[in-house]
Amino acid sequence: MNDMETVMSIEFKKIRSQLRLLNPLKGHAPDEIPFEIRFDPLTGATGRVFDLPFKAEKPDVADIVDRSKKVFCPFCPAALEKSTPEFPKDLISEGRIQVGDATLIPNLAPFEKHAGVAIFSQEHFLPMENLTPETMRNAFSASLVYFKRVAESDPLARFFSINWNYMPPAGSSLVHAHLQPNAGEVPTNALREQIEGCRSYRHKNQNSFWEDFIKAEKQNDERYLGSIGSTSWVVSFVPFSFLPDVQCVFPGLLTLLELNKDDLECFLDGLSKILKYFFYENIYGFNISIFSTTDEESHRVNARICPRLLPGLSETATSPIPR
Repeated sequence: MNDMETVMSIEFKKIRSQLRLLNPLKGHAPDEIPFEIRFDPLTGATGRVFDLPFKAEKPDVADIVDRSKKVFCPFCPAALEKSTPEFPKDLISEGRIQVGDATLIPNLAPFEKHAGVAIFSQEHFLPMENLTPETMRNAFSASLVYFKRVAESDPLARFFSINWNYMPPAGSSLVHAHLQPNAGEVPTNALREQIEGCRSYRHKNQNSFWEDFIKAEKQNDERYLGSIGSTSWVVSFVPFSFLPDVQCVFPGLLTLLELNKDDLECFLDGLSKILKYFFYENIYGFNISIFSTTDEESHRVNARICPRLLPGLSETATSPIPR
């Protein structure tokens, strides 16, 4: 398949529309606000994109952290051993997984058959400006160790994800930084839509969606950010929130079970750069999901990084865009 055929098989479909109104900011004169309805080239999911000015106020993070220290935190050293669960010995013989400063425990509020919580460190608060590859590495590494143990003990577990809600704007119930690795027999809706889209694309085009997608984004040169080793980075064509989000794709990686140290370093290098930009823009919250399966040859490991705003900065900014 040549490059021109690649562009034609990946469709970045959008419909331009506008809202008509009498604008009070212009003396109630007739006005139009343009927007686009975009269609995800893999799943067909829709999103609305408005070209509106945006500037976030610097949040009062110190106040959030101070208030969080006044309530019980099970992930802090004084409580961790007594207040958090352990894995069954036949799954994790040591009860918990320890990688450097990171500790991985079972999730008391599970969303899957295999659900863990990877606590980054003993520090109650990990500032966003300190989210470097070094500070993030151990928690992600512990999650990968957990997945390998799960895969060895449960052959029915075929769908794997790593999720991270950083700070309350992203839905985190605790300030203490932690990941949520999950594995099970049934994919989430988002992963199922990806798998179905990859399967359909391969059937129609006899090629990998993700390889063609990266080629097309490079050619368009509108959203492509670059590549770092085994990873490729783009601003999402269809964002999942009020602000643009970022996708990371591992075009050659079938499953998180295959992700090695070099792959992880490439991902953390790119992720730290994205988060540094968020911090520069006063965005102090984000959601990350990494999707993976062993059940579909045409699928590839990919991640979504979604910025989130503190409540009160913008009522619409904290709500997902209708899909």
